[in-house]
Amino acid sequence: MNWDAISAIAELLGAVGVIASLIYLAIQIRQNTSVARAETTKDLYLASREAIMAIASNDHLAKIWTEIRNFENEDEARRYAFYQSFFRLYELQFNLAKQGLLDDSIAGSYELIIRMFAGTPYFPAYWERAHGEFNDEFATYVDDQFALVTAEASLPSA
Repeated sequence: MNWDAISAIAELLGAVGVIASLIYLAIQIRQNTSVARAETTKDLYLASREAIMAIASNDHLAKIWTEIRNFENEDEARRYAFYQSFFRLYELQFNLAKQGLLDDSIAGSYELIIRMFAGTPYFPAYWERAHGEFNDEFATYVDDQFALVTAEASLPSA
C-alpha cells in the first residue's frame, strides 16, 4: 500500500468521524431542546396553578373571580379554582408523560388522583364548565377517566 492510499483511507475515516460527530451533535441538540421545552411548559403550568390556587384560598380574589366568571357564590368559585389548580397540574403531567419525560409509575398515580376527583359530587358541574379550558387530548383523557368512574359507580357492590 502506498502513501496515497493510506492518505485516502485516513481522509475517508476522518470524514466518517466528522459525519458521525455531526449526527451525535444533532441528536443531543434535539434532546436538549425537548428538555428545555418541557421545562418552560412546566414553569408556565406551575405559575398558572399558583395563581389559580391563590383564588381558591384568598377571600378578596375569590370574590373577584366570582364576579368575573359569573359563579353563583364564592364557595362555587373557590371549588372551581381549587379543581382547576389541580387539573392544571394533571394536564402538565399528562403532557410530560406523552413526551416521554415522566416515569410511567408517576403518570399512573396521577390517573388515580384524577379518578378520585372525578368521583366527587362536584366534578360533573366543574368539568362541564372547564372542559374547554384544557387541550383536547387531555380533555378526552379526563372524559375517559370520568366514564370509568361513572361505570364503576353503577356496578352493583358485592
